Amino acid sequence: MATIKLERGTKGANMFRKFKVFIDDDCVGKIKRGERLEFSVPEGTHKIYCKIDWEQSNTLTVNAPAEGVDLLVNSKGASESSFRSLIPVDGRDKYLVLIQR
Repeated sequence: MATIKLERGTKGANMFRKFKVFIDDDCVGKIKRGERLEFSVPEGTHKIYCKIDWEQSNTLTVNAPAEGVDLLVNSKGASESSFRSLIPVDGRDKYLVLIQR
């Protein structure tokens, strides 16, 4: 088994709300601001993304080795969030950002 470690940063809007965490299209939990979660998965390739309401992060495809993989998710800042609510976007600008460390 491998471990996917996911940390949620403290940046951005929605500080009091949880993000849903999806691994291979299954909701495996919720993460709150400043929290760090670990998920046991079989070694190999997995798709990971987070959601809040109708907004979804980018999808990462990671190869999870036995020693695990480290990820970080954040939402955009408050000013960026306000701008997005006023101006329609083309879908390439994600509200939540998921990165591998």
